[in-house]
Amino acid sequence: MKTPKISIIVPVYNTEKYLEHCLDSLINQSFKDIEIICIDDCSTDKSNDILRKYSKQNQNIRILKTERNSGISIARNLGIDQAKAEYILFCDSDDYFDEEMCAKMYQAISDHDTDLAICEINIIYQAHRDMKISDDNYYALKYSGLQGVNENLIFFTDLAPTNKIFKKSLINEYCIRFPENLHYEDAYFCSAYFCISKTAYYVNERLYNYIRHDNSVMSDTWSEKSDKDIAIDHLYIAFRLFDFLNQNHLINEYNELFWRLFESFEIFAINNSKSKAQVKVIKESARNFINEHQQHFDQANATVRENIRHISAKNRFYLSPVRLKKTVMRFMPTYRYATENIQRLRTLKVKNKQLLDKIHEGFKES
Repeated sequence: MKTPKISIIVPVYNTEKYLEHCLDSLINQSFKDIEIICIDDCSTDKSNDILRKYSKQNQNIRILKTERNSGISIARNLGIDQAKAEYILFCDSDDYFDEEMCAKMYQAISDHDTDLAICEINIIYQAHRDMKISDDNYYALKYSGLQGVNENLIFFTDLAPTNKIFKKSLINEYCIRFPENLHYEDAYFCSAYFCISKTAYYVNERLYNYIRHDNSVMSDTWSEKSDKDIAIDHLYIAFRLFDFLNQNHLINEYNELFWRLFESFEIFAINNSKSKAQVKVIKESARNFINEHQQHFDQANATVRENIRHISAKNRFYLSPVRLKKTVMRFMPTYRYATENIQRLRTLKVKNKQLLDKIHEGFKES
């Protein structure tokens, strides 16, 4: 079998309900020069049976298995190590690809000789529909076509790995892997990869289908029913990102970006913690980190420094705009509907600009 052009890495753990739909979407891609690497993380349901059935019927499906249930980071890292193709895509086993995903993402990254390409995400709500406004704002692409990578572009692009295509050579050159034993591993992987990239191509089409349901990390983060207090990991992700930038001599170039991300990651950790004790730990950890890296902190933007000091203050109550907005939306439906309309107008504005750009390019070619 010749070397495939794309390796699709699919970590699998107890997703029998969604797995067949996911695999069908991959084997039915219009672009056929792919391998599908499924990593069974010791599932206890029928997921492994489904994988074996599909691998017997499709020669381009490979099944790997972890020695014990180890989490999505170890599963993805195993897939990266075993990938044969030049380009890598990730698909979660409870989500699925549009049939043109591989074709359009391969065309974007190869034809434009760029370091990565990003498409839009279609979110299907089986739970947490109250997050739609936040999702629309976070996942909407703010750019179009070929772009030079800079601080603002990274900061205003989502950090999901599943709507992006990566170069395996760059991943290996900088030893970028998903951090083990930490949640929100996507934020580290994508931030690190962005910072070693020169260009990115934005495909303004919804090619990845993301299903929001109850059994997920984000559900554990938001749900009051879950007793998992994992939000502090987002701050630890920031610590890991600093180490990566420092080790690769990128911290001076991206120092400003790092502290902007640090601010947003700390806000996320505080807002989604489930106890005052945990909030206290987050703030103390943030202050200790700042003290250890005072020189770099002092070089950050004055507003960002003040925001971080305010957030990390020992005995100060902090109500972020995010938490305030959630509260207002919950108890004031009129505000919620107005906000949804504003987001729709913003999306239409972006789409309109993209259409005008295409028309303008057409006139140039003619």
